[in-house]
Amino acid sequence: MSLLLIAAMAFCALGVPFIAAWRTQLLLLASALFLVLLQWESTPSLAALWLPLAAAALTVGVWLLTRIDSAPRRRMALVAILGVIGIFAALKVPALTAASGTVLKIGQTFAWVGFSYLAFRLLHVLIDFRSGRLKPLPLGEFALYALFFPSLAAGPIARVEQFAKALAAPLESGRFRQGALRLMRGLFKKFVLADSLALVALSPQLAADAQTGTLGGTLALWLALYAYAFRLFWDFSGYTDIAIGIGIWAGIKLPENFEAPYLKRNLQAFWNSWHMTLSAWFRAYFFMPASRELLRTPLKVWREGVVLSAQLGTMILIGLWHGAALNFVLWGAWHGVGLWLFRQWAARAQGWDAFVKARPPLARLIGALSILTTFHYVALGWVFFALPELDRIGKVLAGLAGR
Repeated sequence: MSLLLIAAMAFCALGVPFIAAWRTQLLLLASALFLVLLQWESTPSLAALWLPLAAAALTVGVWLLTRIDSAPRRRMALVAILGVIGIFAALKVPALTAASGTVLKIGQTFAWVGFSYLAFRLLHVLIDFRSGRLKPLPLGEFALYALFFPSLAAGPIARVEQFAKALAAPLESGRFRQGALRLMRGLFKKFVLADSLALVALSPQLAADAQTGTLGGTLALWLALYAYAFRLFWDFSGYTDIAIGIGIWAGIKLPENFEAPYLKRNLQAFWNSWHMTLSAWFRAYFFMPASRELLRTPLKVWREGVVLSAQLGTMILIGLWHGAALNFVLWGAWHGVGLWLFRQWAARAQGWDAFVKARPPLARLIGALSILTTFHYVALGWVFFALPELDRIGKVLAGLAGR
């Protein structure tokens, strides 16, 4: 997303609340406009502009389906869920994306901008509708929830009831200052810190240099990995801050998405503070249902096996959301296994925890070591995330170990 588009979004968000009577309609119009502009920025082709129309049509279709509750509509909602997942999968598999682009005469490299986050919102609505938890909204409010422009391209993922409550809340008098501070913080993170670190962060090219000896030594690899870890954090959290700041100007408080994740003492706490809305979505709509279903199978005799299977499945799916490639599967498995191992430790270390808490100096030392251990476990996982080729992953991991 370019600075020009961000500035235009901020300008629109700042002006809309002054016309309170038409606030929802104007925000929806701005969302539709920026959906088209974001798609054009990604794929500058007139043929690709039907994708924003498809997003709008899909949103209206889900609203029409879920506005009245009935058994046949719940069955149709299941078909819609499978359809959204199918589109999502097709967009993540490079071969299917290229084939679709050729058939639709868009070109072999195109992206349906915003579809990932739109899909999460619509799937949340459809699943809650099937379970009887959904409270219907007017079409304008529902469409604004699905297509709200600050959070369209990079989140966060609000729940529909959460968004409706934020939309109905009175405008705060201090929103200009709050939004400006959050927006400036996000711009600094993304365009100063993250983009600067991108020059020295771990990448396929840097990994190739390490293999040929152009990049010197283990220390250089660790510094590149640290740069990559903080680049990702400032990039993702920067975009979140930008979205939240613009949302505050528009009078809509979006949910938080990052909360000092690299300062957490264990992997579970890390995932409760990294991309929080995405983690919460997968916890609610995959991990918990998968765990319940697995407990109805013969695997229930090994309860920890159920947890391991559900955690592996959840984290691998999060990995595949980032890209349909083996390195993302490995990254997800790394975190799934890590979460399960932490669970085993936590269940067996209650006596140790009580012993440590009774001794404040020791507690501070153990706390610092826990933060360092968790950070380095996460950082090593970023090697899988950053490098698509398994041989380079192996070489980098060996290099980090001093081999």
